[in-house]
Amino acid sequence: MTQRITQQLPLRWPAALARWATHSPAAASGLALAMVALVATLDYATGYELRLAILYLVPIALATWMGGTRAGVLIVALSSVCWLASFHSTHPYTGEIFFYWEGVVMLAVHITFVLLLARLRLALTQADERFFRVLEELHAAVYVADHDSGRIVYANRTLARLINADPRVLGAEELAKRFGISDSSGPNAHHAHSEFLGAGFVSREVRDHARGRWYLVQVGPIPWKSRRRVSLQVITDISEAKHAQTLKRQHQEMLHDTARVAALAEISSSLAHEVNQPLMAIASYNDACLRMLATTGFDQNALATALQRCREQALRAGRIIGRVRDCIRSRRPSPSHCDVNALVRESLELLETQLEDHAVTVKLTLAVALPMVSADRTLMVQVIVNLVQNAIDAMEHCPPAYRQLSVSTVKGADDTIVVSVADQGEGIPEAIGEGLYAPFFTTKSQGLGLGLSICRSVVEAHGGHIWHAANPDGGCTFHFSLTPEID
Repeated sequence: MTQRITQQLPLRWPAALARWATHSPAAASGLALAMVALVATLDYATGYELRLAILYLVPIALATWMGGTRAGVLIVALSSVCWLASFHSTHPYTGEIFFYWEGVVMLAVHITFVLLLARLRLALTQADERFFRVLEELHAAVYVADHDSGRIVYANRTLARLINADPRVLGAEELAKRFGISDSSGPNAHHAHSEFLGAGFVSREVRDHARGRWYLVQVGPIPWKSRRRVSLQVITDISEAKHAQTLKRQHQEMLHDTARVAALAEISSSLAHEVNQPLMAIASYNDACLRMLATTGFDQNALATALQRCREQALRAGRIIGRVRDCIRSRRPSPSHCDVNALVRESLELLETQLEDHAVTVKLTLAVALPMVSADRTLMVQVIVNLVQNAIDAMEHCPPAYRQLSVSTVKGADDTIVVSVADQGEGIPEAIGEGLYAPFFTTKSQGLGLGLSICRSVVEAHGGHIWHAANPDGGCTFHFSLTPEID
């Protein structure tokens, strides 16, 4: 650490001499002694006309910085002895008192210089140690990357534990690829890097798929010695926070699912209770009619009355079912100006957790300059969410490498906008056909069979059409169309 601080001193020695002097305290002491002898020799050789005694400060500074206060005082004493021994016989002063006064002043100045420099060295060392200790004890991984050489110029212990390797061996480029900090490949890498250095600190959440952990990566340029282009990277493990968010989202979804099931159960129970009475009445009147028909000379007026009441009860049952249907369909579309591409992105964001948990890779292909549509935003997002969720479920038993989901938007030949969701699952048998969209029809063991039925109702309520087709390479693609707004 002392060596690191020493290398930042503003001393202008030749590079080779400085490296040799700062290699060890012993080397620095040897150089200081040689410099004292050189200054004394030059001062004596010039007859003290140049007054080179001021140059004694250089070896004094070197010895103090590298060896401490004792080494600095020793060089001060040696410098004073050399000055007294060589200058005593040739000093130009009229009295001895002035000669000794200069010696005392020079000694006091040198001692003061040693004490101040030693204190500065101690303060810098302590500051460096405190800063170094703070970085080493951080739970976040911190390192500094030199973008000119691609080296790691500093890395704390947390980073080494995180990657289970020496960061300096991996290099800055390897760490950047692992944590998704920047894309250092491609023809525009240099331009992108230049923009990055001037962008200030940026943050992003990345996932290490090798360990299944989530990290918050903060990157930004910082000043460094020699004006090198370096950046500070701080990598914080946020896996627990992400897990908590996922649990909270799953809990909310579970509550919503429970509420929907409870509402469905309540509607079913109410429907069964209301319809049971007219059905029982119809059965009773039918029994009476059959008994009258089985006898001879039955009363035709009584038979007509029984049949009339059967009709009334049937109509009553129809009205009950109609009221329940109107209640269920009370959610009418509330159209607004919508961007279909924005609806697709919003739907994928809602399912981000499910996509990551099931290791599904999404390929998004969105057409540009699509016209706006008049649609209920909430209902259309629900349609896309249902289709994507079905695609995720269809690829549940596929190897992770084949779990690829494709979502695209195109402008059809008839000026409609077509949204397509393609999976690589097992596909849908042709025998199912249009029955796939029937209510309560499902191929899932835990499904209710309402998802595609709701999708068809919503799409058709918006004047569109929904259909599906098998993929040549396996899986199925669901399409639905929407009519753009007319200017």
